[in-house]
Amino acid sequence: MSHELTSTDGMFSVREMPWHRLGTVLTEYPTREEAQKIAHDWEPVAQPLYRRVPSIDAEGNLSSEYEEVKGYVAQERSDNGNLIAATTDTLVTVTNGELYDLAEAIEKGDGTVTDVQYETGGSLNGGKQVWLMMRLAEPLLINGDPNGATIPFYLLQNNHDGMGSLRGAATNVRVVCANTVRAADLDSKARGTEFTFKHTLNIGDRVEEARAALAGWRESVETYRTLAEFMLTEKVSKKGEREFLERFIPAPLSTMTSDRVKHNIEEARGEWMSVYNSVTNEGITGTAWGLLQASSEWSEHVRRANSRESRFRRAVLKPNSIISDAKELALAAATI
Repeated sequence: MSHELTSTDGMFSVREMPWHRLGTVLTEYPTREEAQKIAHDWEPVAQPLYRRVPSIDAEGNLSSEYEEVKGYVAQERSDNGNLIAATTDTLVTVTNGELYDLAEAIEKGDGTVTDVQYETGGSLNGGKQVWLMMRLAEPLLINGDPNGATIPFYLLQNNHDGMGSLRGAATNVRVVCANTVRAADLDSKARGTEFTFKHTLNIGDRVEEARAALAGWRESVETYRTLAEFMLTEKVSKKGEREFLERFIPAPLSTMTSDRVKHNIEEARGEWMSVYNSVTNEGITGTAWGLLQASSEWSEHVRRANSRESRFRRAVLKPNSIISDAKELALAAATI
């Protein structure tokens, strides 16, 4: 059960049916009350934790008594009494309701304008982990790029088992299960858009942290859009395209290159050209942005890899310096 959704875990998804076909699919974005009733209509409750201590009396009879475990508590669900986990009694508990308080702080911004909506939400492993995902009501549009509409997501996560902190992340991964939670974590780490809230009981402090993090995220999104729109205006000639490709996938001196290496280089360049002229690049070929987007797709999804694992590490886990090089080469190609 890779999705890690149990029979006691609720979740919702707006319009799109998750791959595991579980949870409630809504036709419209829910209110806080609607979302919380489906996905998080319970709270973690700390109860005393006891252990059984066996003993043998003088006649050799075995008996047991229970004693409270000092320093630890049992986190239980308020709706069904199920045990979530045993945690230290110093764990700073963030309730599900407070998770929505934070979401509202992000959603309403200055308190007058709502520009973020609930996209998905749920819990995993019986309530050990909870998440709430929002999306911008208006997609980010890159002027001049017919393929340039994006929908940035904002993810809040919390753990009730003491194994993780309250955290937020900007990501392009739509979370609907444990697999996509992990993918979103990896994506936000690679982008540098994750943050962890300080251990504090003051919800006001958390709200200010959330707003500050969101402001930084929006600034980075605007920077991305500005770069994209500029590169779309930088036209590239056929000569510029050829020189870009020769520099992006360079060939050593012919006298030092085997026929096999020459073949591999030509094959890689052919793959890049196929991506560049494919439907995913439609409308942006002949621009510096088109060169960059084709290079990104080729590098992360087409370029030869030793295994699927190494391809995944290259695309998600490790910052791709090849893409930053491609940006500089693309801008240079526009001047040729």
